[in-house]
Amino acid sequence: MTRSEPADLKGLVRAFYEPFRTGDTAIHRDVLAIGWVDLPLAPGQQPGAAGLAAQIETFRHAFPDYDVVNEDLLVDGDRVAVRNTVTGTHRGAFLGHPPTGRRIAIRTMDVHRVRAGRIDTTWHLEDFAGLMSQVTAQGDAAAGAWD
Repeated sequence: MTRSEPADLKGLVRAFYEPFRTGDTAIHRDVLAIGWVDLPLAPGQQPGAAGLAAQIETFRHAFPDYDVVNEDLLVDGDRVAVRNTVTGTHRGAFLGHPPTGRRIAIRTMDVHRVRAGRIDTTWHLEDFAGLMSQVTAQGDAAAGAWD
């Protein structure tokens, strides 16, 4: 087994996020291992790449300009930790909440494990409470920056 260089691992993980920006999940065939594990699954989410594709579709329907900026990518062996800022405009229904036209910004933290040149497991945490407070808030409820 050859060890991947940190730059290779970062490129692989950056590619993982492209479908969130574009809606085109075809790249996941190249970056996700067969049997890829997503932890934790969202309520009702099916496992694997198909479940992720459905989640991406749900978010892009509610936030058509959904964007993910990788603020930091840190490599340690076969793991890549990523600190992200997610933004979008609430233009479609989301979890029963009608569109508000409000800009949202949340933070996420992900750790991806890479084996045999593909991501085989992703652990993630999102500021879902922050997202929901922005979607349901009265008035302007933009999230603050990381600093």
